[in-house]
Amino acid sequence: MTPSRASRGRTAVAVVVSIAFAVAAHFAVVEGLSPRVGALLALVPLALLMLAIARRALRPPTAIAAFAVGAAAAWLAFPALELNFPSLFFLEHAGGQLVLGLLFGRTLLAGETPLVEQFAVMMHGDIPPEVARYCRGATVAWTIFFCTLFTLSCGLYLAGFLAAWSVLANILSPILVGAMFVAEYFVRHRMLPGWPRAGLLGGVRAFSRHVGTAQSQTR
Repeated sequence: MTPSRASRGRTAVAVVVSIAFAVAAHFAVVEGLSPRVGALLALVPLALLMLAIARRALRPPTAIAAFAVGAAAAWLAFPALELNFPSLFFLEHAGGQLVLGLLFGRTLLAGETPLVEQFAVMMHGDIPPEVARYCRGATVAWTIFFCTLFTLSCGLYLAGFLAAWSVLANILSPILVGAMFVAEYFVRHRMLPGWPRAGLLGGVRAFSRHVGTAQSQTR
């Protein structure tokens, strides 16, 4: 199997697993599945985050120790989590949207380079002024997008609309993110027809490289 086919295969598996997890999480929240099942599902995103951090850690023993402490804390708190697992799902979703909104938004401050412009420079090198202006507008759009999802998530959950919140968090959010990528792709090539096409996944790859670079610089 060639590397490209292997990569596509891994991507397909990741998509299928993600869809299955989203459906399971929705049913756990709305249909009242076993609290134990719901609590275990709610811990999956945190476990994956901790594993990702551990893989990039400069000192593996320290990362392993931190992971062990986190696992012990989850085990001790598990009875309470069984009773309140929807709240953990809410914190993960709303917190994730807030972090992404801040990640894009802080680069709009004076003296900073808009995040989408950073992606463009990573892929193309120096960019002309009209592309830089477009990148600032795209960064504003992504900031508004994630802040809107954060606001909707908080509003629905805190108002008690649990089923509507679960549809937003588990079903609609990934669809809306994908739609945002598609919309930005077509807007970009309408406004910048002569600019080289990076493809729909170009921004995702650039974002991954940006995160890896930022982590390496903080070590």
